[in-house]
Amino acid sequence: MPSLPKAQRRPWQPEPVKRTYQQHAARSPEYGTARWQQARATQLAKCPCCEECTKRGRTTPATVADHITPVRLGGDFWEPNNHQSLCRPCHQAKSASERTQQPQGG
Repeated sequence: MPSLPKAQRRPWQPEPVKRTYQQHAARSPEYGTARWQQARATQLAKCPCCEECTKRGRTTPATVADHITPVRLGGDFWEPNNHQSLCRPCHQAKSASERTQQPQGG
């Protein structure tokens, strides 16, 4: 049985948006190390509530140890002062806003 022809984009439809970032492909291999797991556990034990939610007057348990200044933008991966505790929704919102930022001096 013959198959139907593949649907083509209509001329009046906009071109699909091409993504210029790689979310997980550029992820640092250091996240998989025992050293990072220890640093993460230390950060979450030090500050168990989401810091962004706390600023907004909410109490939400933190589940993610986040880099305040992203490593790709010049932040130090291992510096404890560059870590903050966030809940998953706050971390996703912060990461989404950082995807459009470009490294300084490059």
